[in-house]
Amino acid sequence: MNYTRFNSVQRHPKGWRCELQDQLTGEKITTHAGAIVNASGPWAQGLGLSAVKLRLSKGIHLVFDRQRLPVTDAVVLTEGKRILFVIPWGERVIVGTTDTDYVGEPESVAVEPADIAYVLSSLNEAFPRSALGRADIVSTWAGLRPLMANADGSPSDISRAHQIHSPESGWWDVAGGKLTTYRLMAEQTVDQISKTVHRPLTSCRTASEPLLPTAETAYSGILPAPFTRGAVEHFVQHEWAVSLTDVMVRRSGWHYYYHDADRRAQTVASWMAQCSGWSEHRQALEISSYLQSRVPAPSRISA
Repeated sequence: MNYTRFNSVQRHPKGWRCELQDQLTGEKITTHAGAIVNASGPWAQGLGLSAVKLRLSKGIHLVFDRQRLPVTDAVVLTEGKRILFVIPWGERVIVGTTDTDYVGEPESVAVEPADIAYVLSSLNEAFPRSALGRADIVSTWAGLRPLMANADGSPSDISRAHQIHSPESGWWDVAGGKLTTYRLMAEQTVDQISKTVHRPLTSCRTASEPLLPTAETAYSGILPAPFTRGAVEHFVQHEWAVSLTDVMVRRSGWHYYYHDADRRAQTVASWMAQCSGWSEHRQALEISSYLQSRVPAPSRISA
């Protein structure tokens, strides 16, 4: 289920009674579960019966044109205990990431001027001829690492290992780890749950199962999907995209890749209106919402 909020959970003869809410319609839904997995990342310690204690670490990335930073292979820059990666991405280059403590609501994480200054300083030390500045930034993004809490040391010193615990029968917390280990985390979690639900399971296929069928890889690869109406229709029909921001930011990557993402968003909104049956008013609202919620352009980042 997409755009669904987990409101509450209570014990029930069948295991758990959960109240969910559709954030698009407001409808409340009650369902039952024999086991619940709390795999909500940086929100994990505030959900239901969670016993997770996190230390959130913020990381940011900057995107540049490859003409301004013409690297042909991935480059690793050392910066004290930290390293920065410079990675070719089609006609662009991705640079990151930082590693700093974060306190605040996870959904409010943002790229700050100090983050940009740090990355630019490291880049210009390694590539002085490029003389990169804020005006060269195509796009930025920020995210949070849900690291297991440890009061000692800097964020870079905290283990990236994941933990799977069951603080109460039928409730499982999965936290820590990295994006590169998420399939292993899933396999180990299901293995543990299978021992308690007494239900026959087939052998795990995680290590050999492709993430996507071949027919869908054109829309979900390393590079952004082709900027076509067909791609938009695919995201709407097969990947649950219901808003302009869903397509531009969360499905296609066009928001981060193109200089003229705002202009392209107008076209995408028109395509979505046709395949989703939007009115002109809904189309205008989607465009306005996208422009207001997107990451600020570098020229408007305050010093």
